[in-house]
Amino acid sequence: MNGMISFVIGAGVGVAGSYLLNKNQNSEGKRNSKEELDSLYNENEKLRQRYKEVERQNEDLIAELESLRRKMKSTGDDQDDLQDELDDAKRKVKSLTNENQELKRKITEYQAACDSLEKEVTALKAK
Repeated sequence: MNGMISFVIGAGVGVAGSYLLNKNQNSEGKRNSKEELDSLYNENEKLRQRYKEVERQNEDLIAELESLRRKMKSTGDDQDDLQDELDDAKRKVKSLTNENQELKRKITEYQAACDSLEKEVTALKAK
């Protein structure tokens, strides 16, 4: 791509130079044409330098974009890990809640059995 742009710029300078040379045939015209041609060459060089600078900036921006994509992916992976941990914790809470309810039921049964046995003991003592 760089070669293509340089070719187009060079062709433009060449066409402009030819036009200026053909337009001014006298010596003063040639001198002005040469000055204008030199000016065009200088402008061409400035444009090449600017193009190289913009290319470097583009490469830097692409590298930064890739870095941000990697960070984003890493953050997404971390978020997935946290979501997995949250799901595990929810399952454990549900399991412990069920276990707690079962223990409450058994305690109530044992309490009822103890109350019944206490009544029997009291009844036996009364005889």
